[in-house]
Amino acid sequence: MEIMDKISDFFEDRRRAKYKRTREKNDRLRAKGKTPVKKGWGTMVNTGTGGINRDPSTRVYDVAQQQKNISEEQEIKERRSGEVKRK
Repeated sequence: MEIMDKISDFFEDRRRAKYKRTREKNDRLRAKGKTPVKKGWGTMVNTGTGGINRDPSTRVYDVAQQQKNISEEQEIKERRSGEVKRK
């Protein structure tokens, strides 16, 4: 049991050290007036595939069209906010 305790303590210490480094980095960025970057998956694209239990014949693989729609929506939002002039 002693070995397992050492291993779990090691991983816990490593995780805490990483959180501490991240907090310190974010504090330095905030001191400069910048917003820390939140890393992650980002926005998910609806592929229309649904779950694995759905009927395969009803699945729609139109990712390209959905990405185009998303970019057009973003462009419309930017135009409305006045950030981008019309082409």
